[in-house]
Amino acid sequence: MEISEKQMIVDHVTVSSDKPYALVKEDLERRLGRLDENIRTLLREKKTDELRAALRKATGKDGLAIHYIGVHGDWLILKGQQKNGIVYFTGDILTAIEMTSVNMAAGLYAPLRIMVYENAQGGTTIEYDKPSSQLSQFHSAVIDAQARSLDDRVAKLCASALQ
Repeated sequence: MEISEKQMIVDHVTVSSDKPYALVKEDLERRLGRLDENIRTLLREKKTDELRAALRKATGKDGLAIHYIGVHGDWLILKGQQKNGIVYFTGDILTAIEMTSVNMAAGLYAPLRIMVYENAQGGTTIEYDKPSSQLSQFHSAVIDAQARSLDDRVAKLCASALQ
């Protein structure tokens, strides 16, 4: 067995607005596409042409689709609290496979995580780790190019949702 560790610097982005949480959440979900059971069925059935077309269609206005949703605010009921907070596991599978075909470990950062929560001022905050800073550790021009594209898409998504 071999174990190695390395440190890396990750750029963490925090964007806040006075726009109410419910409206930001609604805007994000309208902008983002969704992976659905049809896409997973196409994958299981290895219908690659239809799968590729469905994946292109599934990405929303900003070229990203929701893979999963984590309802962190809801789970706080176990602490006797209730807060508005959700994490979107989002990305573009076609982008991810460009990266994982070069280095499978890039899949550690796909899908991306985007945390959205109601802040103390009553507005909304979105936080995420910049994909290019996470993926730069692989020292690959192909992965770096895809990561910069993801940086742009996530920034555009957040700016649009918070306006």
